[in-house]
Amino acid sequence: MPNERRKHKWLKKYLSMGRSLKVCILDNNSVEFLTWVRKSVSPEKIFNQYDMILIPQWVWTKVCDSENRKSYINDLKHYSKVQIIDEVDYLTLVDYKEAELYYLFLYCCYNVSRLVSFIKKNILKNRRVEDLDPYEEWLNIFYEEGLDQRKLSNGRIQRKNAGEISISVLSYILSYYYNGNIDIITIFSSDRDTYEFISKAKEMLYKDERFKDRINTSITFKSNDFLVYEWTRLGYIDEHNIDTFVQNYRQTRRIKFTRKKQDNSIDEQDRLIENTAFLEMLKDSTIHLIF
Repeated sequence: MPNERRKHKWLKKYLSMGRSLKVCILDNNSVEFLTWVRKSVSPEKIFNQYDMILIPQWVWTKVCDSENRKSYINDLKHYSKVQIIDEVDYLTLVDYKEAELYYLFLYCCYNVSRLVSFIKKNILKNRRVEDLDPYEEWLNIFYEEGLDQRKLSNGRIQRKNAGEISISVLSYILSYYYNGNIDIITIFSSDRDTYEFISKAKEMLYKDERFKDRINTSITFKSNDFLVYEWTRLGYIDEHNIDTFVQNYRQTRRIKFTRKKQDNSIDEQDRLIENTAFLEMLKDSTIHLIF
């Protein structure tokens, strides 16, 4: 544990160096996708623009269910700084402001009313936020008791939305506490829950007096579909192989996107896109994929 503590003090120092950092946060589902396409698009092409790749511990736990995913992440260390962050150490990153960290967790769960109720009943317990139990104690209660569980075939207990919540909280820590040092916070994920947890938390934070007037760095996404769209623009996928690439690696999925109209107005859509329609979208330069 002392080595872990030193590591995260180093991370805090690195994030506070006054540089225009570009940070990527990885979700397990995107790691899986990237292992599939590795021979077509190298990790170097994808990640060389980022100064640091961050993975919360709960996401890393899921990554480690697969040796392929684990190996992919270990190999990324050749291209960028890769850091696995234990959620316990979020407290260090927010300068030990435990009350604010409580609200970050609360708002990042606001999309699921059951989780909000659990937090208020079992963690807040009708007390002032300033009178909460120590962060490490209530954090353990939240992940161990608050999330739905099921046992996987490998014996590991999977906790629903653990990774998505960890990503969301980490994103807002970076956004609010390191906005002067980080220019880009990009989440690689195709998990709709992650996107919606981030979106709902943004809405709640903008209403909260503690956060609403504070400058923060925007949080953006690169879904798997976004990556494919980007790779076609950059020429990473040969145009003669795009059809095969999409058929091999993509399934019908909801996409949130905008399209510029002839009068330069913006049409926003969010709908299921089959592969045939997606292939047509790849040819359309007026489209911007949001998620």
